[in-house]
Amino acid sequence: MRRVIAAVGPLREYYRERTDFETVTRIIVGQQLSYAAATTIWGRVRALEPRWRAATVAELAPEALRAAGLSRSKTDFILGAARRVADGDLDFRRVRRLDDAAAAEVLRGIKGFGPWSVEMYLIFALDRPDVFSVGDAGLRRAVCSLYALRPTDYERRIGPLSDRWRPWRSHACRYLWAWLEVDAG
Repeated sequence: MRRVIAAVGPLREYYRERTDFETVTRIIVGQQLSYAAATTIWGRVRALEPRWRAATVAELAPEALRAAGLSRSKTDFILGAARRVADGDLDFRRVRRLDDAAAAEVLRGIKGFGPWSVEMYLIFALDRPDVFSVGDAGLRRAVCSLYALRPTDYERRIGPLSDRWRPWRSHACRYLWAWLEVDAG
């Protein structure tokens, strides 16, 4: 990791937006996409509603979100989250006060918000220091490259490797993602 940190330098922000609702929707947009593709689509989606508040996003036409580049399921997930926030059913101030496990449980209740999305929210929105996204494809590539692992060995080796980075595994994730960009360049 020393080599990674030296190569990367200061970290930039990913997925953090002005509000928790905005961050949740940004994470949904980014599911199963490269950072570059997600950023492009997010720019188009975000342009649909300048203030990006749950009540106004809930009123957006699904066709407008689809035309901006979202799949039908991501459109449904974003509109569903917007309705829950607007109705007061989902309170991010409350989520912020919870420990990681309790916050993750609440977040998994957002339709379309699986383990990866929960981990991204904990890392980027809540600044939780010790979250490692085992299933993230970029982290898998970075760890396999950095430690000369065969992809088939990743599942077996990642637990002990990531344990070395406790209690700062979130920072390790961020450095590994950034290192992918440096290493590719």
